[in-house]
Amino acid sequence: MSVLPKLHRRFVPLLLSLCLVLPLFALPERTASAADAWVSALSGIDTMYDGYTALETANKIEKLEIQALRKDSAERLKSVNATVKTIDKAKIEKLAAAAAALQTKHAALLKQYSDLGKQASEARKRKDKKSADLLDLKRNNLKPSVEAAKLEIKNAKEALAAAKKQAAAKAKTVKDALVQVAAFKKQVTAENKSIAAFNKTRAASYKRYRSAVKSGNAITAAAELTLMYNQLGKIHGSQQKIYGWEKQIASAIKAAAGKLPS
Repeated sequence: MSVLPKLHRRFVPLLLSLCLVLPLFALPERTASAADAWVSALSGIDTMYDGYTALETANKIEKLEIQALRKDSAERLKSVNATVKTIDKAKIEKLAAAAAALQTKHAALLKQYSDLGKQASEARKRKDKKSADLLDLKRNNLKPSVEAAKLEIKNAKEALAAAKKQAAAKAKTVKDALVQVAAFKKQVTAENKSIAAFNKTRAASYKRYRSAVKSGNAITAAAELTLMYNQLGKIHGSQQKIYGWEKQIASAIKAAAGKLPS
């Protein structure tokens, strides 16, 4: 069993509580002097940095859990789709082989019957009544056997068609249960684009933060750290949505698997 859910239940809530509490102590109000503002910004960074790293760690753990859930769902979905393709496969193959065998078995008889009909028609066109009558006699003598053969082939084909229809109906029941999966995946994809945008903003802010640290500009550094923290919060919100959708995907796949023929 994966340890990620346990980590998520025990560690992430603690981290998130820290993330919510620590920013309350962030950046004091500006004082009249620039020196006081610089000191206040430095104090705010000292406090907020812990909240920032806690939220960053929480997001990483959530991401790992999402990835694990998604991987498990992908494997289960692959298995369900593979099984759907085998529904009544053996039965259908057997009926198809039987129908083909009957077609081969009666091919010569059916061809002979057809050829006699063509020959009789040609004889009538030549006004050769004797030949036409003889050919009709031969053809009509085969008619009962031909009709029996055609009926046997017809029944075999109908049995095959019925089996295919039944298998398709069973497969549809499973596929219908998976319809929601595609919709949830589209939502996940869209939300991942939002996360990418948040990360892009955070990365740009981090560069400015590092530059401010190098130049000793605590006020700018504090502002950029606040921006980065806010972006992490947005990422956390998006990951929570994605985790919810991934759970719904897993549930849909489980429901579909339950509809597979035993």
